Amino acid sequence: MAAIKNPRLIVEPHNSLTVKVTVKYTLFQFPLEYWARTLYQEDISLFGDDNLYEDNPMFLEVIIPDEVIDVFPTVRPISNPHQSVPPVFQFERTRVKIVAKEAMNEDKGWLERFPPIPLRDEVYAIITLRTVANPVTWPPIPQVVRARTNTVTGIWG
Repeated sequence: MAAIKNPRLIVEPHNSLTVKVTVKYTLFQFPLEYWARTLYQEDISLFGDDNLYEDNPMFLEVIIPDEVIDVFPTVRPISNPHQSVPPVFQFERTRVKIVAKEAMNEDKGWLERFPPIPLRDEVYAIITLRTVANPVTWPPIPQVVRARTNTVTGIWG
């Protein structure tokens, strides 16, 4: 299966109510997948990271799962655009989504409980690639691969 290398998340101001969220990565293909013209479905989800509470002794008894903030729309299956000789077994992917600042404020409930404590929000993205057409069946390789981006911290809402 292809590999996701160097996944990156960038959050930039967009306007007073939204931020621009960019996910970038390099998709490295197994050579047999390149020659088979394998197609992948790309799914990207944006998560709020609540590890602040896991590491803070004040919240020892509180377990907060990371929550999905937003999901990038699914696009048509992707493939290597460089079907050429000599082969290029990698290609860059960039996805951009405009997200409401209110949604990015994943620690909002804690701010309401503890108004004097300014909390920063931590977000990351999970990229999932699934083989959807022209799979390589020998040697057996995984048909799904995932990668997590860096965590971006900020106060957006």
